[in-house]
Amino acid sequence: MQTVWQKAAAALAALLCSITLFAADLAAVPPLVAPVTDTARMMSEQARAELDEHLRAYSRENGSQIAVLTVANIAPETPFDYAFRVMESWQLGRKDINDGVLLLLVRDERKTHLAVGRGLEGAVPDVYAKRILEDVLRPYLQQGRTDEGIAAAVVQIEKLIAGESLPPVQTAEHEEEVDVWTLMLIIPVFFGSLLKSLFGRVLGSGVAGGILFGLALLFGWAWWAAVLAGAGGAVITFVVGSSAFVSGGGGRGGWGNGGFGGGSYGGRVGGRSMGGGFRGGGGSFGGGGASGGW
Repeated sequence: MQTVWQKAAAALAALLCSITLFAADLAAVPPLVAPVTDTARMMSEQARAELDEHLRAYSRENGSQIAVLTVANIAPETPFDYAFRVMESWQLGRKDINDGVLLLLVRDERKTHLAVGRGLEGAVPDVYAKRILEDVLRPYLQQGRTDEGIAAAVVQIEKLIAGESLPPVQTAEHEEEVDVWTLMLIIPVFFGSLLKSLFGRVLGSGVAGGILFGLALLFGWAWWAAVLAGAGGAVITFVVGSSAFVSGGGGRGGWGNGGFGGGSYGGRVGGRSMGGGFRGGGGSFGGGGASGGW
């Protein structure tokens, strides 16, 4: 219970921080819902989807997290300052291993930044980060070949990470994800009718949503993801309850059929996700990396 309250306090602090940043007229940090966050629409939809799929698989199989973010502008901040805020918010990489990397592109200001987590500063030192931005990414951007440039930069980052001796992926993390999803199904489906019979349809659905919200925070989900889980659970309980199994519908529905297929990068996918989402693993950032432009 203490962990839940700590998470709730952290969520409140994040909200207050966001309000402060808004008042200061700084560019907002978008929520982390996918490895590729193309808010500036610099990539084609196909290239974005393929890279997103590849980076999910990469995270699952290797543990390290690489994220790509494009934004329209960040003035008056520098690329380093904005990337620092993003890394602090997203917490890319595994906790205590800190093997996260962020590739930032600022469209209107024609600036780039590569932020490297503490655990990868040896594999991707500042001088190598600069070379990736200037020698690999920049020529593509100057030619208007953004998709190819980002893909080439990611390939170079992965090659450098491959040379670092990092701890293997712990399967317990993935088992935990399955356990969370099991609870997400059990509460609305099997206990929905019980809660509604005890508290009424509206209040019972709200109780189910509150339980799911607390469990999501307890399992380390981001506060916004916990809110979505709670809201979704409340709606499912209100509409379905346990009737999905009692009425004998045609199968289990689409809960497990929305996986990610193989794209041009190939490989399996998944990683630390929530229904197609993506979240940081609790990694920290020490300021490593470099800035560039085109």
